[in-house]
Amino acid sequence: MGITSPEKVAEVENLNSINLTRSLTDMIIAQDAQGEIDQSVIAEQKKRFSRDRQQGQKTSLEHLSTILHPDTVRKIHIAQETGASNWLTSLPIRAKGFNLNKQEFVDADALRYGWPVEGLPNTCVCGSPNSVDHTMTCKKGGFVCIRHDEVRDLTASMLREVCHDVSTEPTLLPLDGELLRYRTANTAPEARVDICARGFWTRGQRPFWTSGSSTRWPPPIVSSPSRLSTTGTSWRR
Repeated sequence: MGITSPEKVAEVENLNSINLTRSLTDMIIAQDAQGEIDQSVIAEQKKRFSRDRQQGQKTSLEHLSTILHPDTVRKIHIAQETGASNWLTSLPIRAKGFNLNKQEFVDADALRYGWPVEGLPNTCVCGSPNSVDHTMTCKKGGFVCIRHDEVRDLTASMLREVCHDVSTEPTLLPLDGELLRYRTANTAPEARVDICARGFWTRGQRPFWTSGSSTRWPPPIVSSPSRLSTTGTSWRR
């Protein structure tokens, strides 16, 4: 989670502090009340310490990547993605739903790093062997629909701040013998999509989107772990 252990960095940080305040220490020992400290030198030292700290963390991560299980390495890369740690540093504002209780925080950490979730039964109510992935994708209980609807409603509420004529689950125009390019196209009567918002790309234009969310770990055949995401939202025009 990016929390540094003080015990492991205490010696290095102590040496950095001594080097950073050496000029001030020398002035105190010499009882020099008129001397001035070159702030540019101090700033350069701070930058060097920061670079050394980052390089040390990078070296440690590269070493761990060689000894940890490939699935664990992939989860570490996923946790490093932009925005993946925002929930850890957000203020616990109750009105926004950011106030996690103890159990929610522990479960969120388990999902983040792929740890076993405490209290998870061995068998799902649908009869399948239970796991974190199955819990997130099982159609029994409606959790998949709830998660999808939350993504849809949140996106629609944000679009209403910048677009006009925003609606959820609008009905598409009926087909009159048209042939669509993709086999996955919904050709059923009264077909619906998740969101539409007028003026998103072009003034007066009314595009339609279908949202989809996924909380499964990506398959291990992907070659670039830095491009993976545990929770993603895809949009199709």
